[in-house]
Amino acid sequence: MIQKYTIKGIRKFNEDKVIEWTRKIFKALGNDLEVSEWYNTPTDMYWECITLMAENGSTQGVNVKLQIGETVVVELPWLASEMDVRLCYALLNAVMKVHRMARIMDENEKSVKLSDCDAEEQWGLRLKNMVDIIKKGERTVLAGLNRDFYIDPSSYQNDVEDAGGASAAFRDFVFLQWTDSERNVVAEEKRHITDDEELSSIRVVDNSDDVFIGACQYVGMMRKNTCKMVRFEDFCQLLDGQSESRRVDASQAFLDKMDEERWRELFDKAEGVVKEHFRKTFIMRWNTDISNYKLCEFEEAMDDFEVDGFYYDWSIWDYQKAHIGDRFFMIRTGEGKHGVVMRGTIIGAPYSDEDWSGKGRKVYYIRMSLSHMIHPDKSPFLLTTEELGNAIPSFNWEEGHSGMILDDITAMQLDELWQDYVERVHVLVEEQEEDIKSIQCYKEKDKGIYPLMPSLAFSKKKDW
Repeated sequence: MIQKYTIKGIRKFNEDKVIEWTRKIFKALGNDLEVSEWYNTPTDMYWECITLMAENGSTQGVNVKLQIGETVVVELPWLASEMDVRLCYALLNAVMKVHRMARIMDENEKSVKLSDCDAEEQWGLRLKNMVDIIKKGERTVLAGLNRDFYIDPSSYQNDVEDAGGASAAFRDFVFLQWTDSERNVVAEEKRHITDDEELSSIRVVDNSDDVFIGACQYVGMMRKNTCKMVRFEDFCQLLDGQSESRRVDASQAFLDKMDEERWRELFDKAEGVVKEHFRKTFIMRWNTDISNYKLCEFEEAMDDFEVDGFYYDWSIWDYQKAHIGDRFFMIRTGEGKHGVVMRGTIIGAPYSDEDWSGKGRKVYYIRMSLSHMIHPDKSPFLLTTEELGNAIPSFNWEEGHSGMILDDITAMQLDELWQDYVERVHVLVEEQEEDIKSIQCYKEKDKGIYPLMPSLAFSKKKDW
């Protein structure tokens, strides 16, 4: 299915020069698209793996893999776009330009011709692959560079005999990869929607940002902390004709932030399973008397707070009750001032790992994205455990396991207290005629209340 080319006779592969010449040859063929590259994680067989792509033109890109011993393997995927095929042949010609003694062989150990006719033949094979998928008539998931493509063959079967349907499918495949590629991806959660269903896939949206809704069984529509879980097909019908919504394939959609009144109207109109107090709240603990996480590490993390994809992994007690999208507050106790030093959202499912304390216990951890960080000793704005205890005496804010779930009433009380605290911080900063973003001991960002998939994996890991 994948066309592989093996390049031999090279003592030292000059990848920088080859990529430079690839760009030149690709552009000389009349292609105005930019060529970029990704460096992928090496494997045991390959010490370097690169994916080349034509921006706004590739579906699956072209893979270049360097084996130990300087053998180079170039892979052209089975559903590579026409631009991918042109890019592949530009790459192979660039190899011959830079390494004149190189030999390019196909999987049958035959020398490869690099003419335009050969490139057209490879593109024709990929069109045939798409025709075969459409004729088969079954919904299929096609792996893409940036997003998977969920193809419904019935949308393309009218023109399938003359390959018109296949060409249209490729255009949609390319569109999905590159249109709004930086758009936030709503994280997938697994939940029991009804008592008689197994775990179902759901993506929860709250109308706070422009998002990409990936494949799922249900879309959760949030209104405050109430979630209405609507089947994906019903959700798409509900938003049919709305300018803020666009279905991009059989199972995925773009959704833009809309007027709040219209969101409320759609929420009321939607038919689905309603669950109040949907997002739970967990109290994480950082006891500096026993933790191996130090204040200097916290300070370094504050410097990295604005980095895309920044997250923490932390131990959690009530792990069986935690879901992606739930909220947390981090309480610092032990030596120094006691109070809330972090707030944010859970963005990963619980997982077991080595005991941070070294006692050999089975410990579960959770991945968390931060919306707030407050320096416990330097900030004049700390929400202290004393204030928490006075306002909400029903919970022990000083002692307990990390990752304890709050009951719904206590969680609501804490939310109200937190909102009041944040407003007070802003008033104090304004009185000092400063910008909230310039305060080094208090960091905040607004990402909405539903979880988004981070674009990077930048971690402060882990305690504790």
